Amino acid sequence: MSPEQLKTLQKLNRLFEEGSAGPTQIKKLSALLAEINQQVNFPEDTLIEVLPSNKITY
Repeated sequence: MSPEQLKTLQKLNRLFEEGSAGPTQIKKLSALLAEINQQVNFPEDTLIEVLPSNKITY
């Protein structure tokens, strides 16, 4: 999780704790958690191994 994602998560957490979160915040939280989950499932090192190289052969 990046520092920016952590800050966003903390802000959303406060809104939920205060009971002032609405549909927009729920969508933001859902998108953020999906993004974080994808990062956890595909760490950068793994992506380098999985993705094809940028070399073009003719």
